[in-house]
Amino acid sequence: MELIAFLQVLLRRKWLILIVVSLAMLTTYLIARKSPQLYAAQGQLATGIIQGNTTIFSLERGQEGLQKHEIEARFKHMAETMQTPEVLILLGYNLMLHDLEKTEAFRDLNVVRSEFSSDELKVAQRRLRLKRDSLEMLRSNDELEQKHLHMLRLMNYDPSSLKTGLAVQRIPGTDYLLIEYRSENPYLSAFAVNQLAQEFMRYHTHKRAEVSEASLETLSKVVADKKKTLDDKLKAWERIQANAGTPAVNTAGSARTLLTRIERLENARERAGVDIFAANRSRQEAEEGLKEADRAPYLSANESRGGDNAMVLRNSLERLVNRYVRGGLNNSRLLDSIDKVQLDLEESLYQAAAARSGAPDALTQRMIRQKAEAEINEEIARKKISSIDQELRRIGTQPENYQASADNSPLSREVNQAKDAYLLALENLEAARLSADGVDLNWPNISQLEYVQAPDKPLPNQAWLLTALAGLTALGISIGLFFLLEYLDRSIKTPQRFEKLTGLGLVGALNKLKSGNLDLVGMFSNEQASPELENYKQLLRKIRHEIAKEGPRTLLITSTNEGVGKTSLLVSLAYSLSLNQRKVLLIDTNFKAASLTESTGASPALEDFMAKKLSRKALISRSVFEGVDVIGCKGSNYSPSEIFKGKEFENLLIELTDQYDHIIMEGPALNDYADTQELSEYAAKIIPVFSAEDRLEEIDQQSIDYLKGLEGQLMGAVLNKVDMQYFGR
Repeated sequence: MELIAFLQVLLRRKWLILIVVSLAMLTTYLIARKSPQLYAAQGQLATGIIQGNTTIFSLERGQEGLQKHEIEARFKHMAETMQTPEVLILLGYNLMLHDLEKTEAFRDLNVVRSEFSSDELKVAQRRLRLKRDSLEMLRSNDELEQKHLHMLRLMNYDPSSLKTGLAVQRIPGTDYLLIEYRSENPYLSAFAVNQLAQEFMRYHTHKRAEVSEASLETLSKVVADKKKTLDDKLKAWERIQANAGTPAVNTAGSARTLLTRIERLENARERAGVDIFAANRSRQEAEEGLKEADRAPYLSANESRGGDNAMVLRNSLERLVNRYVRGGLNNSRLLDSIDKVQLDLEESLYQAAAARSGAPDALTQRMIRQKAEAEINEEIARKKISSIDQELRRIGTQPENYQASADNSPLSREVNQAKDAYLLALENLEAARLSADGVDLNWPNISQLEYVQAPDKPLPNQAWLLTALAGLTALGISIGLFFLLEYLDRSIKTPQRFEKLTGLGLVGALNKLKSGNLDLVGMFSNEQASPELENYKQLLRKIRHEIAKEGPRTLLITSTNEGVGKTSLLVSLAYSLSLNQRKVLLIDTNFKAASLTESTGASPALEDFMAKKLSRKALISRSVFEGVDVIGCKGSNYSPSEIFKGKEFENLLIELTDQYDHIIMEGPALNDYADTQELSEYAAKIIPVFSAEDRLEEIDQQSIDYLKGLEGQLMGAVLNKVDMQYFGR
């Protein structure tokens, strides 16, 4: 159907569309109005993605950072990771444990208590806490853990249920992720956001540690293998030099010295790592030893940095540590200077902390000193590690360390190659250690900006918004459904579609009548109150005009299918012509049905007349309409040519044309019989009748091709039973 015709259909069905849309909106409003109020809590995570600058395995220096699309991809990956079952199950554990352990649960526990005993709930508490602490998921193949999974589902704390209320997205143009959780309980929403942030940071740290540990372990093995290979090459070189009586200088000597220096730095780095661990433990003991009321002034990160004097001492300490490392870690005078500055810095930090709260007691003084000493020890150890890493990288990049021996023997080249491979592996290991200790792009440092409080007000009721969306959706679906039905509907429907599908011209079209009994006299005598009857009358007059203008004396009305209404058209057309003082004769030549004879009550005389069993006078019957006569038939399985016997029927028609202005014959369906082809030689013009309710099939196309072959004999088609809506009335 053409677009204009389709729009006309929609306009005529506007009441149906309006009813559908109204029902959808009313239903949505009633449901949405009764929906529970939701509270939305929002929190922010600083991701550290934008601040990152290197990757763990990067061998390139001076990189300019990530491109915009890479940054967006990392934010998206982090947001999706936060919504994975592995992370959401940790949130579910915390929510379930809260409801089981706290006096005021977020949700009604009766649904769980109705299925599980108190002992089972205690077992669940222990198991869920264990799973949470170990970052493990419940196993669906374990019978006991299956029950615990079911328990989470009953409370809607399983990953699938939690995900429905969760939204995670980047705040545009920032380094932050926005976490929003919606639920019916404001405290549940806030708790969920805070716990999800904490659990994700814990999960993130755990995964980062796994990757870093695996990377460092792998690279350490590579360094050890390369070092062993270099040692073997050096021993072989030294044996050859000894046998030849030549001192093992150049490659062997420099490589041996280089190895000794690297080993000393590596050992110092390991000791610094042990010092950091010990300092951390000492600091934690000091913090735990402080009274709860005294912790705030002594544990402040900003205050623990000290004043201007402390900053001067820190800078001096950093310079001394760098000199000590670059000097080979064996300068005792520098080491004494470091110890002295360390003691001065510890005293400065102690005095600054003690001055903030007056005169602390002996235990507090001891804890403050222990904390200050631990922090300085950790700071010195980290500075040593940083200086050692810089020195190792410097060793690996110095040209003299890669200088080949004057001896160009194969073994000498192998020694140089083994040394180069060892230094490169060592450089990769140090780069990995730096990334594991600091910030990198693949595993950025994440932190929660602030603790989320429970929202004060629920979200605005969206009943009207949902109602409007439902109305628009119903409207769109209705239009789409109508369009789909129209597209799938292969019936002819409209005159325009008929001409497009068949390629046949139209004499006219008639609308569909609801009533089977048509009162032609009453219809033509007065203007009809019924729109369909008045429309039918006017359309019939147009067809009458075309026939009168064309002026055929003999006319054959046929069709491709039965049941299209050609008999009623014959009678209606004959009566309409009679109103114009035309004398009309109807001949029922549809021997397969004889419907015209039956509807007009004519005498079935045609077959008997052609068999000379009946006189000419008895052949014609008078109809109820003045000026319209009928020749009826009995109906049989014989074809017209078998009944007419030569030219006798043709002679009859010639004789009758002197008495009638129009002789109209009816032929059976073209798709089923060849009668119309035989009758066509007796007709000046042929009019096929089609029903707008029919679909054109392949067999119809064969009949249409036959009609097109009639050329000048085909007057045009009549499309019957067209829906009134397609006439624009």
